[in-house]
Amino acid sequence: MMLAGLGGCAGLGQNDAERTGEVADVRAKLGLGRCDADLARQTLALKQPELEQEAAFVCLQQAEFGLVDRLLADYEERYASPPNPDYSAYLLALTEFLRFEAALGDAQQRLLTGRIAHAALVGFVRDYPTSEYRGEVAPRLQQILEGMATAEFDLAKLAAETGDPAAAEARMRYVTRQYARTAAAKEARAWLELIPD
Repeated sequence: MMLAGLGGCAGLGQNDAERTGEVADVRAKLGLGRCDADLARQTLALKQPELEQEAAFVCLQQAEFGLVDRLLADYEERYASPPNPDYSAYLLALTEFLRFEAALGDAQQRLLTGRIAHAALVGFVRDYPTSEYRGEVAPRLQQILEGMATAEFDLAKLAAETGDPAAAEARMRYVTRQYARTAAAKEARAWLELIPD
């Protein structure tokens, strides 16, 4: 009976050592910049919130946005009182911003991802008004507005080039109203001034 009790304690020590080894393995892979579905699965299985954040950051650097979502989407629901919930929320909002950045060259996609990114960043500031990451949000919001204004302006020019001057004018006016302080609005105003009365 005494031996069974000792075996149980030894088994616990072995499990702790195994777990420590698995954490070290994940950290080594992250140190090499690795991010893939297997690593995300391995990380989540360890149930270590800070390790999940580390993995999400590496995945964000590798533009593996789906894996960032997988690692952090339900972060606050999975743990009773997780450390640094604002950091997880910031990484998720930043993921949406980078999706917007990746849509460069596709005006329609840029507008769609821009709206999502804008909502994510504004939501982050609302949910975590005292977060140390809050200061990084305003410049990104301005980048989103500039990018969305440029996308609208590009669509307006396309409408003009394809023989739809009414749609072009409507979009140009929209840019001047909705994105009044952007470079694209200045260009739109100049374009509108050239329209004969």
